Amino acid sequence: MSKKRRKLRMAAAALIAAAALAVLTVSLASCGGSGSSGTSGTTTKLPPGVDEGTVAENPSPTATSAGSQPAEGSGEQTGEDQEQAAASTSSPNRTADLAGARFTVVGASRPDSNKSVVSSGGREVAGDYLEVELTVQNVGTDLIDLSDYSFRLTSPGIAADTYPDYYGETGTYGAYIDENEISASLLSYSDLAAVTYVMKIGESVDEVFLFFDLNPENVARNSAVTKDNSTLVIRKVSGSDYGDEVTVPLAGYAD
Repeated sequence: MSKKRRKLRMAAAALIAAAALAVLTVSLASCGGSGSSGTSGTTTKLPPGVDEGTVAENPSPTATSAGSQPAEGSGEQTGEDQEQAAASTSSPNRTADLAGARFTVVGASRPDSNKSVVSSGGREVAGDYLEVELTVQNVGTDLIDLSDYSFRLTSPGIAADTYPDYYGETGTYGAYIDENEISASLLSYSDLAAVTYVMKIGESVDEVFLFFDLNPENVARNSAVTKDNSTLVIRKVSGSDYGDEVTVPLAGYAD
């Protein structure tokens, strides 16, 4: 076969292939490819008086886009909600009423130094301490004098007879009451002074605390004292209801 005839056959084959491709493209377009103006096989039946334009402008309130944030009040907890729930779990906020005063234990932490009670020029000392934060409310029908109350800590791990050797007659952070019981002064966070307020009916006091030294002769941790075996005792030591007391267990409060 001559070169000229072969070239003619190749050109004819190329023309046939191009024509077949054009026919295939037209066939696909007529079958509803992209850009087709035909309607879909399924339709949505709308209520009388409502057209598709109205639906587009006012979508269903239950519809949410993928990845959208949960609606407020949906029941799903945010990170802040989880933190508040954890705080609530770790701080029981136990309450006890005595002679018209309502005492709430807000927190009970165990610091390893007396930094919380060191005033200007004071000496910071390492050791084992218990810091109990309180709020007090007068829920009675008369004035309340907070100096009429004694705040005590009892635990089988407390050796109360060791406190005078270190603190002498000063019982701010621990004074002998009984073999395993000591007392401490109610203090104000604002100035670290003893709280001896007279409270009006309905008045509330916060930012007050107790600071107990759990090991007055050693800086090491007193392993015999735990939150689980420690109880705050609040006793009426003068005035009406003298001798009455209430107890608040400290188990469950986080450090």
